Amino acid sequence: MSATIGLEVLRLYHEGGLLANGVARAPRFARGLNALLAHPLVGDSRHRGLLGALELVANKDTKAQFDPALKLSERIAVAAYENRLIFRAFGDNILGFAPALSYTESDFDLMFERLEKTLDDVLAQADVRAALSGSTTVNHQAKTTAAAC
Repeated sequence: MSATIGLEVLRLYHEGGLLANGVARAPRFARGLNALLAHPLVGDSRHRGLLGALELVANKDTKAQFDPALKLSERIAVAAYENRLIFRAFGDNILGFAPALSYTESDFDLMFERLEKTLDDVLAQADVRAALSGSTTVNHQAKTTAAAC
């Protein structure tokens, strides 16, 4: 019985267009993650298909990690939930994403808008800003302020 159900699910994925949609949307997902490399908190972007991750770092040049006492992943998870976004915020400051195969372009637009707001909300916390090394924070904040005007 389990094999019959599994085969039916696979049939629906193929005939229902879910797999094709996932393949078609993967480049949009990759572009969205890679665009966040410009954010001061993001040090790396990794993705394959519709699985992806962002690594948050205190220093983009050295890839130095944040002090665990800062509990950055917990702050990110809270801010994301407040921004109506759910993803995995691992304790080592890796954010994991696995959007549904049914995601549309507008779903990705909304996801990345909320994700950038989440990162900005956490960056706005003084102790998080103080933990960053480098000048990217000032540049990002000036760009964000100018865009809001």
